[in-house]
Amino acid sequence: MQMIIKALFAVMLFAVVSMTQAETNRAIAHWTNFVQSMGHERHAKWLDAISDERAVALAKRWKQLRGYDAYDILANYSLPKELQPGLTINKQNVEEYPWLSEYLPRAYLNSLRADQGFVRQISIVPTNTYYMNEGVLKATLAIQGKGLTPLTDDNSTLVNPDGSATLLNDQTASAIPYLHPKNGLELNWSFIAHGVGSETLIFDPMVSNSCDAEGHLDVQYTGFIWWQKFHGRQRIEPLGSVDDKEKFIEGGALLVVSPNDVSGIAAVRQRTARGHDKDSFRIFIPSMRRTRTLSGNDAQDPMYYGLEVTWDDWRAYWGKTDRETCEYRLLGEKLILASPETGYVYRSATMDEGQCAWLDMEMELRPVWVLEIEDKKGRYQYKKRTIYIDQELYYAQYQEMSDKRGEPYRTWDDSRSWRPFDGDAQWDHITVYNEFNKRLNLITITPDWENRGGKVTEEYFDVDQLRDM
Repeated sequence: MQMIIKALFAVMLFAVVSMTQAETNRAIAHWTNFVQSMGHERHAKWLDAISDERAVALAKRWKQLRGYDAYDILANYSLPKELQPGLTINKQNVEEYPWLSEYLPRAYLNSLRADQGFVRQISIVPTNTYYMNEGVLKATLAIQGKGLTPLTDDNSTLVNPDGSATLLNDQTASAIPYLHPKNGLELNWSFIAHGVGSETLIFDPMVSNSCDAEGHLDVQYTGFIWWQKFHGRQRIEPLGSVDDKEKFIEGGALLVVSPNDVSGIAAVRQRTARGHDKDSFRIFIPSMRRTRTLSGNDAQDPMYYGLEVTWDDWRAYWGKTDRETCEYRLLGEKLILASPETGYVYRSATMDEGQCAWLDMEMELRPVWVLEIEDKKGRYQYKKRTIYIDQELYYAQYQEMSDKRGEPYRTWDDSRSWRPFDGDAQWDHITVYNEFNKRLNLITITPDWENRGGKVTEEYFDVDQLRDM
């Protein structure tokens, strides 16, 4: 009898805990129902990850800070009855859902309609609740408590009330400056402050498939990337500020190792905080046997032959904030279908054997702000960049770029390797599509999570040392 009572108590305790978790993070209840109906192991593992006590607690703290989570926002919309987790959309049934154009980005919708598009099927999964790490949480709470609302000065620099550069000051560098952005410039700064979602990241390796308009693999590149946030570091050594980075917010380093004709390319780019300061951007080109210092104009070139990713698209967006040359508009809010950030547990898209299409790509409904950045002087590669920025994560869920004529040009979609238990993030896969010439890049990433503070050192941000590693 005692064993039966203990068993019943355990079941009741589990039910109470699950109910409490679901009340804190409604994604858990939706994923529980989804796992029970679909029965896939990868989804069960994801449910376990978001049900972790640390994840539930951190999600709750972020909701309290923001004042909402994704499910609060979704409740304000009337959705098509068919738009539910478990729905699959492909060429055979895409025309049955005329409402898709309201939620699914244009390039994906056109791909589903094509005979051999770069995405063959989309599978809807439950909406998640996302958040950032505790370091960002504490920094954001601190500036809220002290009333340190920054502003943009005449040089297009984000500055604190005392005149210090917000993204260089250890007290404010890790904070999201505008939790509820009121205009495009504030939204732009919160997106930039999010950075890469981590204080230090390592791609070991990054594999980039360059595909032609017929869907055939031209070339596959392999490389490594290291990235570091230079100020306000709270979680990964070195803490505080990195030495000798007084001008720079962050830096990224790239080393290409294959194929042979590009092997040895090394590049280091470091973003300055002050609007009148130029970024430090140096690249070693083995065929020339010399290191070049590049300008902002060079940053509009592809990173190397066959890639649709330009140096200003690296890290999803690295355009210099400049109110003289660009207009920043907050166009509004909406829901879009976007790739989930499940890469820490499982890859949410399955690649075909030819390595130039996704056979199946999972998507979830995401609440986003729509940021439009327009080139006012006609000198930039894109006339407009439209960025759909997540209202929980302050990171881009999707991007569309137009050419100088205003015609569709490139799109960018990525899926993060995001850790529910601590809110840290790296990358898992990226899809870059050229709507004009139909070329495609599918990029897959293996992030390294172990001992990042010990592995990424100052040598990685000196291109002349990086090239010899």
